[in-house]
Amino acid sequence: MTRPKTLIIDGKTVREIITMKDAVREVEKYFKLFGQGKAQMPPKEYITLSKYNGDFRSMPTYVEGVETCGIKWVNVHPDNRKKGIPTVMGVIIFSDPKTGFPLSIMDATYATALRTGAAGGVAAKYLAPKDSKKVSLIGCGVQARTQLAALNEVIKIRVVSVFAKTRGEVLKFKRWCGKTFPFRVEIAASVEGCVKEADIIVTTTPACKPIVKLEWLKEKVHINAIGADAKGKEELDPAILKKGKIVVDAWLQASHSGEINIPVKKKQITKKDIYADIGEVTSGKKKGRVKKDGITVFDSTGLAVQDMAIASLVYRKAKKLKKGKKIQLFR
Repeated sequence: MTRPKTLIIDGKTVREIITMKDAVREVEKYFKLFGQGKAQMPPKEYITLSKYNGDFRSMPTYVEGVETCGIKWVNVHPDNRKKGIPTVMGVIIFSDPKTGFPLSIMDATYATALRTGAAGGVAAKYLAPKDSKKVSLIGCGVQARTQLAALNEVIKIRVVSVFAKTRGEVLKFKRWCGKTFPFRVEIAASVEGCVKEADIIVTTTPACKPIVKLEWLKEKVHINAIGADAKGKEELDPAILKKGKIVVDAWLQASHSGEINIPVKKKQITKKDIYADIGEVTSGKKKGRVKKDGITVFDSTGLAVQDMAIASLVYRKAKKLKKGKKIQLFR
């Protein structure tokens, strides 16, 4: 009997066959399944390598109904920029839940950025003011790009305000925006100036102390808090969380390593202050934004179901388009 082969899919192929529109649609679908209780998904496990200023994270899941199963192994090493390699690199093993056979091993570096951006887009669809036009970005890295691309799929953006540590970062980002989108891009001189009058704020920094204050915000605003993805990170003034309607991607992960991790540790907020997780909102168990809402916050740590949403789509498209390389792993 001929044994099946495993499809190897590199990052270039992933970029070629999947769009942000695809990603937003699939991530929303998988969030709904998660909200319906159809996902087995342990919280992500961390291996911290302090002497290398980095960490590894393992993220397994099985999603019932769509029958997808797999694991992502991903790192975060900020010093990699100096070495000319990505800060974040990942690999997904996408398996057949019926047999355990690894159907595909694929690059997850771009997929990680894509699915995180897509999650922000889905959150904004349900939580942002319906007439949102101005987006503010704190941070101008890879994640800022995918967050903006996803928001562009769900709202009609007119202007983007941008702030980053160096002018070089901002100018590079503005040039990219000019080639990619039709809306106006403004460079802010400060975080306060950036978030002023914003309808949607996206934070994608590695900050360990709050950089966005409550008094700077409009009465009605949505915040995608993306940067805090490890223990000890924090981007928002805890007063924002106290006043806002908080939606986490998953309580166990967010309380350990999301935007809420420090306020929870300091007992500034508790689980009772969390309105819902994103699965409950997308599946209709709880309402998204309602008329009386002022500040809404989405605390994104990144879920394995998002990775499987992308992996499943990439695998199906690669097979259809006859992309990738098949290898015999087991003999």
